[in-house]
Amino acid sequence: MDGTIPGSGLHMAELTSGLLPGLTVAVTGATGNVGTALLRALTAAGVKQVRGLARREPPDTAPYDGVRWYLADLGSRDSEEVLAEFLHDVDAVVHLAWALQPGRKPERLRQVNVEGTRRVLDAAVAAGVPHVLHMSSLGVYSAGPPSRRITEDWPTEGVPSSQYSRDKVECERLVRELVAEHPDVVVSVTRPTLVLQPEASSEIGRYFLGELGLAAARLLPGPVARLLPLPLPSLYVSFVHADDVAAAIVQILDRRAPGAFNLSAEPALSADDLARALGSWRIPTPAVVLRTALDVAYRAHLVPTEPGWLDLGLGVPLLESARARTVLDWKPAHRGDDVLREFVAALGRGEGTNSPLLKPAGGPEHPPAASPRS
Repeated sequence: MDGTIPGSGLHMAELTSGLLPGLTVAVTGATGNVGTALLRALTAAGVKQVRGLARREPPDTAPYDGVRWYLADLGSRDSEEVLAEFLHDVDAVVHLAWALQPGRKPERLRQVNVEGTRRVLDAAVAAGVPHVLHMSSLGVYSAGPPSRRITEDWPTEGVPSSQYSRDKVECERLVRELVAEHPDVVVSVTRPTLVLQPEASSEIGRYFLGELGLAAARLLPGPVARLLPLPLPSLYVSFVHADDVAAAIVQILDRRAPGAFNLSAEPALSADDLARALGSWRIPTPAVVLRTALDVAYRAHLVPTEPGWLDLGLGVPLLESARARTVLDWKPAHRGDDVLREFVAALGRGEGTNSPLLKPAGGPEHPPAASPRS
């Protein structure tokens, strides 16, 4: 690689100050949406070593080749032994692993997300890892005026009707405990808005539309889709490209920057802007009507998306990313509306990668591997 961050147009020399090339960095959830983008960025930065943790080993192709893989399910106690080896003698761990499905099994999700985070943090402390970066989300924030821009000091009590939000809140509580009990550890938290990239379109489609919805998105031609109006309530939403999130993480690692960082790209989109960005138009629809319809569809097993996701999307204000811009010199290379349009186009084409998580729509499953790979 020539040192350019993929998709950003930026050279690593423009972003880093010298620490990164000597680091050994461990990444949980390394085959997912942000994980894949981060592997691209770390490879471009020429770090000393990258270790990846996943449930299933990816194929030996970029950006997964050259990574030392460790295989574990963070929802299981058996992962603790793997984590000890995974984090031995590393300079930083980036904890990205997070399960979104099966949404109908909340205890299983909590085991992976909350207890898994606890296991990663405990293992990091036991291994003496000097820098821990936890991937949080806008979902940790409390509800507020939808068009207001909030900074990192906004209350982090979440949206109680959303399990995703509740679990994110609990994980940040674990992170705060780490900060209080181990002040010698540098602890960073990223709180991005909705993170998209074309390569993750099929994965995200499966999570929120289900296989039937994903198939419909592929079969419905673009010109026909543009004839269909969107029933939307009043809302404001923003997006950020996974490569831009990865660039921010690279900066945090390079500068060992502590604290929380909101990550969001401009422009923010109103409901009408959102419809126009998708080549459609909006039919104003009360939120209660939309939630009732989603609840009915969820209970009928027509969609995998529980109604708490809608509460979260309508409740959390927009993010202000001034701290990331000033402390990290971070500037998104992708406009939020472009990110959305490219994602939707890729969704219609059934795009993905050869990662087990990001496989294209209708693509083959990758079997689990038996052992770590150097």
